Amino acid sequence: MPQQPPRRATRADVARLAGVSDSTVSYALTGDRPISDETRERIERAMDDLGYVPHARAAALASKKPSLVALHFPVGERGIDVSDLNYVNAASDRAEVEGIQLLMWTHDINDIDALRRLVSQGLIDGIILMEVRQHDERVDYLRTTRLPFVTIGRTKDNTALSYIDADFDAWGPLAVNHLADLGHTEVALISQPGSVVESGYGPVILTQSSLMAQAERRGMRVHLVNSRPNIRAGREALAQLLTAHPGITAAVGFNAPAMIGVLEELAVMGLRVPEDMSILHFGISPEQAEMTVPAQTTISVPGGVLGDEAMTVLIERMTNASAPTRQILAPPVLVDRGSTGPAPLRAD
Repeated sequence: MPQQPPRRATRADVARLAGVSDSTVSYALTGDRPISDETRERIERAMDDLGYVPHARAAALASKKPSLVALHFPVGERGIDVSDLNYVNAASDRAEVEGIQLLMWTHDINDIDALRRLVSQGLIDGIILMEVRQHDERVDYLRTTRLPFVTIGRTKDNTALSYIDADFDAWGPLAVNHLADLGHTEVALISQPGSVVESGYGPVILTQSSLMAQAERRGMRVHLVNSRPNIRAGREALAQLLTAHPGITAAVGFNAPAMIGVLEELAVMGLRVPEDMSILHFGISPEQAEMTVPAQTTISVPGGVLGDEAMTVLIERMTNASAPTRQILAPPVLVDRGSTGPAPLRAD
């Protein structure tokens, strides 16, 4: 018969050999309570003799200190890009400073059964939700649990919900005012696919509605296209828009792949940016904005700020049962990289 591997030493084995209780071994590992130097030395000798290696997760549970959190980013039709990774990296960096490991979890947003299993297994101490919808079943479920959670984004009902979000209600007016002040009266809006909007994806819904309202106040006509997130779709969308509405003098984007197609189509048509067509893009990172020729003027909020803030709030909720509800909105930042300019004359 094959030889069985030796049984791994347990905390109880260490306690027996050292002549102390299990709880005293826990105090030696976690530092939660003081113990004498002589007792600590006996425990350490017993651990060495037995080859005992403390289980990191078990030690964290014993010390009641958070050690593992999940960040749920459901990778659906929209996918994940550099801007999204800025959120994730910032949250991960903050967690590392606090001695916490971050698990990026990518299950479908509607797979509540998988979320329920993750929570019920007791492996994580908290969770951050991204890609939040106006009506989000994940939030509904987590409200029924004791697991601390924070959202990057916000639902329509924010009662007692701790969230960190960009102030998307301010994005639309900022874009409209910037372009209107340059003389633009007719613009294209290249947005996310219809399925993303219909799912209740907050950033797009809030930005579009605020943009449309401000455009009406400023007398600006907006032609909206819900484009697939790829270059070909962006080229097709712009070509169709300019055929149907030749008075368009600016294109506003909330769809990074499609806007690359818009820039390509403008080059093929011999139209210059910004002399013939202004370009303004929502929500992309500086790296993305500067990858294109020309670089794109953007309205966004640094993803690193939101990711770091979300992890900070989650740590507060995990370590303080009476932590207050935090609701933080980051104001938009317009960075002019030269792709917007005065409106040229267009035929009506």
